[in-house]
Amino acid sequence: MARQQRTWIEWGYRDRLLDGPMSVSLDHFRWIAALVVATSHLREQTFPDAGTQVLNGAQKLFYFATLFADEAVVVFFVLSGLLVGGTVLRDVGAGRFVARKYLIARAARLYVALAPAMVLAVVMQAVPGGYDCRHGPDGIGRILGNALFLQNFTVHPLCNDHPLWSLSSEAYYYLVAPPLIMACVRRTWRSLAVAGAALLPAAVFLRFEYLTAALGLILWLTGLLPWLVRVRLPWVVAGLPFVASLVVGRLHLFPHRFEEELLLAPAFALLLCSDFAEARVGGARLAKGLAAFSYSLYLTHMPIAQAVTLATGYRDLPVNSARSYAIYGATVAGMLAVGWLFGVLFEARTPWLRRWLERWSEGLLRRNYAGAMEVVR
Repeated sequence: MARQQRTWIEWGYRDRLLDGPMSVSLDHFRWIAALVVATSHLREQTFPDAGTQVLNGAQKLFYFATLFADEAVVVFFVLSGLLVGGTVLRDVGAGRFVARKYLIARAARLYVALAPAMVLAVVMQAVPGGYDCRHGPDGIGRILGNALFLQNFTVHPLCNDHPLWSLSSEAYYYLVAPPLIMACVRRTWRSLAVAGAALLPAAVFLRFEYLTAALGLILWLTGLLPWLVRVRLPWVVAGLPFVASLVVGRLHLFPHRFEEELLLAPAFALLLCSDFAEARVGGARLAKGLAAFSYSLYLTHMPIAQAVTLATGYRDLPVNSARSYAIYGATVAGMLAVGWLFGVLFEARTPWLRRWLERWSEGLLRRNYAGAMEVVR
């Protein structure tokens, strides 16, 4: 008998990708990435730059562990592409994609915690002295622009919640994903034209920075690869490029940051394409509980960090004082508490808000349809 040749790369849609233990691993990635962003931003706000200090081994480790905020955002983008983009890919391929229900689900997910988080940020701007608010509290134009996800297009993020820049990109990816995937699946002139039109805003506002929607879209779309490609490598081996890309990002071997991000995203996707989907990790309940408010933590941590700097001074905490690390630890605990509270009060209400919006939109459609029929008659 002829020996069957082993195929290291398999192409084809993996419809049961998330049915196994991979969902637990993704929950771990979600809460760890949110915590990395929060702790990194807090350290940047409160402690001096490492280059201006003489650090011992423990202090170097502390600084190193809080240097990966940008990389954590890339992980968020890839995970979003996998989870949200994968849903679109599945529904479009099965012929059951409904634009209205999809947009309602995405709007509910974004706004249920964003709206109260923006209220928190605006209220905290009433406290004078926030370093990013040196020109005074945000005006109604910037607030409305952030509510409409225009941060990467026409307005700046809220002055005391800069991480909201990524929500603008995220919302744009939610809008552009269906026409892009439909163009790839259907390959008709109409679908290609619609996809091209959807990409126009990204092209108009293109800058070679990782904050822009166009380059971030590349990172987001790599999240689709695990649905389409299986790489037969042990996850420990497949994860080496991901670790290497994190190291490269710290060494700054490239002239621009976006080049480091473009290296990190496919490296992370490679890990997700490996047998990582079948790897069983522990802490399922812990992962689910912490991931449940990871979005809320991301939205609310920066206003709290900036409020702390009002008391400590911007980057004024001495690195050699135990009191500095006590303040830092207490603030992290406060961030987690606020994030958890927002998660319980708001983020957990996402299914309820989605159902309410669906009922409201269905009623609106019925009324408009009845009105149109009356006009016809």
